[in-house]
Amino acid sequence: MNQSHSDVIIKTDDGIGEYEADALITMTKGVGLAVMVADCLPVLLSSSTAVAAVHAGRIGMSNQIVIKTVQKMMALGCRDIVAVVGPSICADCYEVSEEMYSEIIAQIPASATTPQRHALDLRSGVSSQLESIGVSVSHVRVCTRESGNHFSFRRGGEMARQAGVISL
Repeated sequence: MNQSHSDVIIKTDDGIGEYEADALITMTKGVGLAVMVADCLPVLLSSSTAVAAVHAGRIGMSNQIVIKTVQKMMALGCRDIVAVVGPSICADCYEVSEEMYSEIIAQIPASATTPQRHALDLRSGVSSQLESIGVSVSHVRVCTRESGNHFSFRRGGEMARQAGVISL
């Protein structure tokens, strides 16, 4: 995907090509979907009939990309959808402006930490969105900024990304 912090979701049958989107869904066995991240959340969704790879950062969370992806999967007949959230920036490391903090927590209260620090908890925010529509969530609790084994935009240094990959 050419990810741009949008709420664009594309269903693909073959997974071949470049997609201007922040979520891909496939119902085709053997087709791998990948999401590239540095500090944003790689969210992998699965059911018995489809899988999805979702790029969910602050803007994606605000645009409800994970909710919209699950809804699209359900419209395709998927049931019993589960999610795995991969390594991402943690609440201790994601400080934002006071204005941005207030705006986001008004929309997604679960992303709040403390008003003094203005740090957003993207993992909790996205998890609350998924759980609100009946999706079970598990996490790989690694902070990309704190881990020397993962790339982080906020940590600086070498600029690259890691991938979350899923197939049916």
